Amino acid sequence: MEPKLPRWAPPTCGFLVGAAIALGGVSPSPLWLKALTIAAGVVLALAADQILTRIRARQGVTGLRGPARQKRSRTVNACAVILICALAVSPDLRWMWAGLGLVVFLYTWIRLQKQVRT
Repeated sequence: MEPKLPRWAPPTCGFLVGAAIALGGVSPSPLWLKALTIAAGVVLALAADQILTRIRARQGVTGLRGPARQKRSRTVNACAVILICALAVSPDLRWMWAGLGLVVFLYTWIRLQKQVRT
């Protein structure tokens, strides 16, 4: 059973995850700036994860079992792929990453919206 979410959680988490993706593509050429923007994106994604984890904890759901564990595994694998791609992104693809961030924002919001308590 999925925990019920407050109304503010889906758009907030969607924004954080979408911004994390968009930051991966905005990274400038100098390596230290690229590493800084990618690290900021990782922090945003971890913030979204922490929001959901704390909501689960307040509802008495601790740990990951069953389908939640499988979803987490797939999410971690997808994040690793995005991180590797962000390290090799060229400046020509910045708009594509911004668009991908928008798509991920909307997708995350819609998927989490199904768990909002009514």
